[in-house]
Amino acid sequence: MKIINTNGIGFIELLAEKSSWYCGTDYSAGDLYEAEEIFNEKGSVKPNRLVFIHHPDGQLFEPIMLKENQYFGRPTELDGIIYILLVDFEDGKIKILACKDSFESITDLAVLPLSDVEDCYNLLLRGTPLMLTRQGRDNSFQVLWQEKLSFKIGETEAFLYKKGDKFYFSRWLEDPDYREEVVIRNKNGEVLEVIKGSIFISPTGEEWVLK
Repeated sequence: MKIINTNGIGFIELLAEKSSWYCGTDYSAGDLYEAEEIFNEKGSVKPNRLVFIHHPDGQLFEPIMLKENQYFGRPTELDGIIYILLVDFEDGKIKILACKDSFESITDLAVLPLSDVEDCYNLLLRGTPLMLTRQGRDNSFQVLWQEKLSFKIGETEAFLYKKGDKFYFSRWLEDPDYREEVVIRNKNGEVLEVIKGSIFISPTGEEWVLK
């Protein structure tokens, strides 16, 4: 057995498809939106830790130590670069960091005002292409960066990915039996196509519809 000292972080997950990196956090104040709720209620929140473990050697990196009132969201990886989502509640900023060369180089890729979002509920970095999205409790879907757009989606829809100018969502229904559909929308939120079944991306990047 290989012993990796994460200092208490007991769960890790693959950073992205075909990645050689795993990431893990201690969730000291829950998810990002829960940390925001604590900050808004109490005026302060304890930061979380974010570690990265490289496969197969098991080398561990903790490249950034946060201070009080800062919190990590879930990172992602694209084309060999690791991107980290960081929210500074005290300064009112959302930061996207780009990490290269095993974290020897870390730069601010984008800085957005926290006031751009109603809250941090489902605030996520996405890959292919890289973008920052948010899916609100009011059935709204937003792209906050690199472009900006917003439209309404169905109550049971969840964003999957963007391909060209099309946005792919999964939708579940019970009428009365449970089933799933793929909803394809344009940048205005208009439905272009509905495909019966759920979508799966194979390791080689093929789109499989499971009916």
